[in-house]
Amino acid sequence: MTPAAGDRRWLVLLVLSAGLALISLDNTIVNVALPRLQEDLGATTAQLQWVVDAYSVLFAGSLLLAGSLGDRFGRRRMLLSGLVVFTAGSLGAAVMTDVNGLTACRAVMGVGAAFIMPSTLSILVQVFTDPRERAKAIGVWAAVAGVGVAIGPIVGGILLEHYSWHAIFWVNPPLSIAVMIAALLFVPESRDPSRPQLDVRGAMLSSAGLIALVLTVIDLPDAGVSVFTLSTGLAAVLLLGGFVWWERRAPRPLLPMSLFGSRLFVVSVICVGLVYFALMGAMFFLPQFLQLVQGMTPLQSGLSVLPGAGGLLLASLFSSSLAEWIGSRRTVVTGLTLVTVGLLSMSFLAPGSPYPFIGACLGLMGIGLGLTLPQATNGVLSTVPRERSGMGSAVNDSIGELGGSFGVAILGAMLSITYRGSIDAAIAAAGDTIREAPTAVVEAVRESLASATIVIARLPQDVAAPVQQVAGEAFVTGMGWALLIGALVTAGGAVLAWRWFPDHVAAAAE
Repeated sequence: MTPAAGDRRWLVLLVLSAGLALISLDNTIVNVALPRLQEDLGATTAQLQWVVDAYSVLFAGSLLLAGSLGDRFGRRRMLLSGLVVFTAGSLGAAVMTDVNGLTACRAVMGVGAAFIMPSTLSILVQVFTDPRERAKAIGVWAAVAGVGVAIGPIVGGILLEHYSWHAIFWVNPPLSIAVMIAALLFVPESRDPSRPQLDVRGAMLSSAGLIALVLTVIDLPDAGVSVFTLSTGLAAVLLLGGFVWWERRAPRPLLPMSLFGSRLFVVSVICVGLVYFALMGAMFFLPQFLQLVQGMTPLQSGLSVLPGAGGLLLASLFSSSLAEWIGSRRTVVTGLTLVTVGLLSMSFLAPGSPYPFIGACLGLMGIGLGLTLPQATNGVLSTVPRERSGMGSAVNDSIGELGGSFGVAILGAMLSITYRGSIDAAIAAAGDTIREAPTAVVEAVRESLASATIVIARLPQDVAAPVQQVAGEAFVTGMGWALLIGALVTAGGAVLAWRWFPDHVAAAAE
């Protein structure tokens, strides 16, 4: 690292943050367009979930490989390569006219994002060598990562207010090109001086195993115990088991198993996973609630998450200062407790809940996420040798993506199961108006709230009103149970952090 590079480190952080914001937005920018996608492409709920999760599946599966390639061949080089792939996937998605093609392009974008995200964090570690400065820089990085996810619906809502859903992908290429140019001008190259040999076997086992694992989790709620889920589940166990076996014996492992002997490392990755579990799970169905139950436009529903985004931004920026005052452990526990309170409060939402209550819940969640994520990320990186920051960043990012995928899959499954059960119970108890509705209408209502909204618009008013009420109440019931499960998970994380997280990360890592 040259002195000049050190002098402009905050400019480097700005460029890295721009690249990170680009891919973080795409974690949730699609969510606000789900109702429009279902209407235009005729997508089912399962297909919509794949549009969301294809990005995360390939993202998570490619991260460890991408981080190790950055350590060996150059972190800026991998950043630029990722931006090229991400741009190509975005262009494909922007011109796509069927849901399967869109899902494939989202997968390509996920691969590109996997090369971008660990590069941004590992370059940051190389540029900011002072521990206190690095903690503040990680706070900025975490703020951008979290806020990008949170404001994705806002950006999507603004675009959908004026254009078709294709616009949420057309916006990526010019921004990607701008980040590429800035990276070439200002971001220094760095790599592991020892130029370690790539652990090809470990990379193949980890990528295939993680993809199989996420595929199983996503498909199990809808398909149940099927040939596909049994096959992918067994493949995940064998591949990840083989990965652990090989990494214990590899001369230069992709992921040293010795890291899991560090309590700080283990509790930090758990906290990172829980943060994204809660964030991505909630962001999957919140836009649907705001648009389909409360009748907001895409832009209004996007703007509604501003309290959460603002809380996350401010808390992330002040997380390191708070940790110096009250300690890292209390900061993380406070953060996870606030997330729990926010999720628990939102589990009591009703179709007519006033927005100030919703905004307050989102604000609590945002502050909690912002306090937790920088400390947990710093905990992960503090246990990894600086020359292998690419690998450490990839572990941090892959855990976040896995946590997000599990959040969408598990909470989304709970929502779907409870929704259908509530619909069946309501139909059984309803009067003749609903029971005598056409079979196609009943099946559409059972499929999802988005499907119900489409068919309800074509019904006579005397039939549409009671069906709309039943579907909306069923969705809110399912969302409440899903949020309650999310609250229980984050509450467990708070207890774990209280027992295991150190008072001061830097001291514990030395």
